[in-house]
Amino acid sequence: MNSPYSISEDSVKQLNSLPGPIAVFGAGGFIGINLLLAILEHRKDVYGISQDHQNNWRLSASHVPMTNLLSCDINDFTQLKEVIENLKPKTIFNLAAYGAYPKQTEYKKTYQTNFNSSIDMLEILKKQGFSAYVYAGSSSEYGINSAAPSETAELMPNSHYAVSKTAISSALKYYGLIEKLPVINLRLYSVYGPWEEPDRLIPVLISHARKNKFPPFVQPDISRDFIYITDVVAAFIAAAANAESNLIKGQSFNIGTGNKTTIRELAIKTKNICNINEDPLFGNMQNRNWDVPDWYANAEKVAKELKWKYRIELEEGLKKVIAWQHEVGFDNAYWNWTNKI
Repeated sequence: MNSPYSISEDSVKQLNSLPGPIAVFGAGGFIGINLLLAILEHRKDVYGISQDHQNNWRLSASHVPMTNLLSCDINDFTQLKEVIENLKPKTIFNLAAYGAYPKQTEYKKTYQTNFNSSIDMLEILKKQGFSAYVYAGSSSEYGINSAAPSETAELMPNSHYAVSKTAISSALKYYGLIEKLPVINLRLYSVYGPWEEPDRLIPVLISHARKNKFPPFVQPDISRDFIYITDVVAAFIAAAANAESNLIKGQSFNIGTGNKTTIRELAIKTKNICNINEDPLFGNMQNRNWDVPDWYANAEKVAKELKWKYRIELEEGLKKVIAWQHEVGFDNAYWNWTNKI
């Protein structure tokens, strides 16, 4: 199969224009590993930074060269300062986060990781100078104001994670508008693709569908804006390539397709792709606190100002996940803890 990390020619040109070295903080996470692997296909001056790169399952299973990996606990100011001063990165992608998953419940760690350490990082970086800093924000910043909000819509966060992301987006606005630093916040919608947490909706759905069955679902009218990972990678690259524009500094951008997909529609689409014989049952899984009927993006601003638009439709993206699960032996992979539950 083609590389699951391939990006368009336009994105490659933008990538090659970015000043290096390039640092990817949070490289051991779902989005971080995909961004790192995509960059590594074209450049060698990129460094994936995670809390413990030698014991990270994604970094190990995807065979990232050890020469391109560094360990750093960003919540340890001394470690963070040392890594930045030694590496002297010019393009920085910060995807380090905590609190996005139900199992991540330490509220103090949520604010420390998503806000305090991000401020520390910027204060260290600005002393030596940099060309682009792109932060992985979240559509959760909008909270209950979730039906295609524009970037100027009221932020109504409904969790500690959402509050922390809202706080750092305000800080980035300050750094961009007042201190004139090349910083950008990307509000990501429901990203899916290779190396997503094995217990998340799409990986579990596809794993079951390949066995001709369905997993438990929440209520059928709950919706998402599903966006494939390579489109998100392209958005990070586009943001970095434009970060020094005075019109872009400090801005937030919605990164989604603009398509509302309900859980029912997702299940039916998967049923047709995989020729599943049974029908899905809904409501046999409890809704999460953040589940809402209308949760999808307004991506007009990013299309206008960054010339970015998603390329991968949901059906194609689901097929890519199917192919990737086959290739890596997802169901029996040593790193897939769901097969042991």
